[in-house]
Amino acid sequence: MDTYGELSVEAVRSEPDVWVSRIVIFERLTPDPKIIRDVALTRGLNIIWAEEAEDDDSTAEITGHSAGKTTLCRLIRYALGERTFGTKGTMELVRKAFPDGYVAAELHVCGQSWSIRRPFGSGRMSFIREQCCIEELLEERGRSVTQESYAREIGLETFLGEPESGGIARTGGPIQWAHILAWCTRDQETRYQNIHDWRSPRSEADTPSFRFPKSDPLAAMRTVLGLFLPDELKGEERLAELQRGKDRLTKDIDDRRREPQFRVNLYESQLRRSLQNLLPNEPDIDLLPFRSGDLFIEDLERLTTTTLKALERSLDINEQEHQTLQAQIDSLGVELRDQENALAELETLFALDAAAGQELDVGLSKNEEERNKIEQFKHRKCPFGDVLIRNCAHVQDRQRILQIAKLQDAHAIEQAEVRRGEERRKIAEWKVDLRKEMERIKKEQQDALERRKALVVHASAQRDSARDLERTRNGLVIWMQKRDGSGGYEELDLLRRKLDATEIEIAKVENELAKLLRQHDENRERLAAIFSWAVRSVLSFSGYDGRVSLENRELAFSITHGPAMSGEAVESLAVLLADIACLVYNMVSGRSHLPGFLMHDSPREADLGIKIYRSFLRFAASLQALLGGLESCSFQYVLTTTTPPPKELQTKEYVKLQLNASRPEGLLFRRNIAQARLDDLSSGGDPL
Repeated sequence: MDTYGELSVEAVRSEPDVWVSRIVIFERLTPDPKIIRDVALTRGLNIIWAEEAEDDDSTAEITGHSAGKTTLCRLIRYALGERTFGTKGTMELVRKAFPDGYVAAELHVCGQSWSIRRPFGSGRMSFIREQCCIEELLEERGRSVTQESYAREIGLETFLGEPESGGIARTGGPIQWAHILAWCTRDQETRYQNIHDWRSPRSEADTPSFRFPKSDPLAAMRTVLGLFLPDELKGEERLAELQRGKDRLTKDIDDRRREPQFRVNLYESQLRRSLQNLLPNEPDIDLLPFRSGDLFIEDLERLTTTTLKALERSLDINEQEHQTLQAQIDSLGVELRDQENALAELETLFALDAAAGQELDVGLSKNEEERNKIEQFKHRKCPFGDVLIRNCAHVQDRQRILQIAKLQDAHAIEQAEVRRGEERRKIAEWKVDLRKEMERIKKEQQDALERRKALVVHASAQRDSARDLERTRNGLVIWMQKRDGSGGYEELDLLRRKLDATEIEIAKVENELAKLLRQHDENRERLAAIFSWAVRSVLSFSGYDGRVSLENRELAFSITHGPAMSGEAVESLAVLLADIACLVYNMVSGRSHLPGFLMHDSPREADLGIKIYRSFLRFAASLQALLGGLESCSFQYVLTTTTPPPKELQTKEYVKLQLNASRPEGLLFRRNIAQARLDDLSSGGDPL
């Protein structure tokens, strides 16, 4: 049918591929379901209106913006497969208030109806069932699905079918349902600043990101709108590869062009610095040429050669001194071992002398023990002679012998002690002398080791200096040859030939892509005509128009007023109308793969003036009338607002839910869950 008169386009879809007909918020499901909100939605325009109080009301600044309209948008996104239904703080508040809560929805995906319920309380599994209402799902329960499989199970990941190019040409990354959902349900936090920003980090939506945050979303938009051809994708990939190659070659050539002189300067500077470190008293090193051409004039090359020879001689001397020191260290080691052996022998002699003394002491001790026993038993009778032991002739003889032995022992001990004392004194003196000599040898050995260590370090530094000096001199010679052409520089010529071939190939691919782009003219012109018509419908003032371009093969929408028009309000309106234009284009293009579902959260806050905003709402409402009413409407557009819609749109046909934060009943959850949390904290509850 002729839908828009001047556009002369035919709708190819009778309903959106994805839309939501009902969303229900449950406080609990058991023992009996308790419903908090039951919102019926339709195709066409669906307004969620959070009323603001009068300007002189003390709550005027917050009643519209704290009623729950953004949370409702997040719950709809959650029902459509998003992993979260709010920021972490919001989800924690909801779970705290409704630990057994669920959101349920009746969805339509490619003509198939589904009822789903997803937890926002303590539950983990989602439940789905085809061809039934929410009440039947609760009664029959349906089948459980995980977060990972949810979107796939209800067909959201497969409804895209096979777009002409299934991924991003520049990166090869896939286009996922989560990307399309992000485009169709932009975050309020993005402020509708540009066409390619769909999600803000502040919303914590956990949407898969793109590698290139501008070009990749724009490429995805082109792909989903069917503004790619199969050969074009291959051409884009080839062109991207060639362009990267050209960039590398250009950089390499620039580097090579600069490199000979740069390397000469670098090596010459390093050579002068090395010579100055090695020859601190040598004058004019900074002024000497590398080669003078005059045998009688000093230059860096000859000075370097002379220095290298001097370093070689110094290293030879160091080696000889090292060998001398090593021989000295070895000799001292032998001498030290001899002294240690002599000390050990003295220690052995001292031990033997002590043992002899101990042996003498033992014999004396036995004689004394025998005398003590005779004295102890002298008053007893001898068992052999029947006389007292003291009167026994044998005992008396033994006493005389022991007495003589006692005198002899005392004399022997006295003589032994004198000899032992003299021996100990001599041994002690020898030990002191030996230890002094050993300490002297050790100190001399340690001094030799330190000198050898310093010599090794110095020799190592000299070898490093010689190697660096020779490497720097040789590098300077090589790069001077390349600079002066004496050695040739084939690398640069090869790179130039490669660059020429690459530029020819790029021109060829760009010509082929230009031919393919011309095949898009009909589709691009149709999208441009729809966008132009949308701009002129909203901005009915003279001279305003809309333009769609594929400059640099990137999709762009702009509002013009004469040559151009700019400003945040205009940019925001261009984003909103671009989304609407794509929605309409999807209805009339069989190549497009948009779901036909669009949701804008508080677009008025994107700096739109009230007059333009009301005109925008009237235009959105007119679309369903142009399509012949709700039954034949092939799109669903959900819009939240705190600004009152035009009077004629303040009806049940358009306004599906009215909220007002000035009273609990007007809140989305019919209670202030944030205040409940504050009350809980004041009564001793744990903080978030």
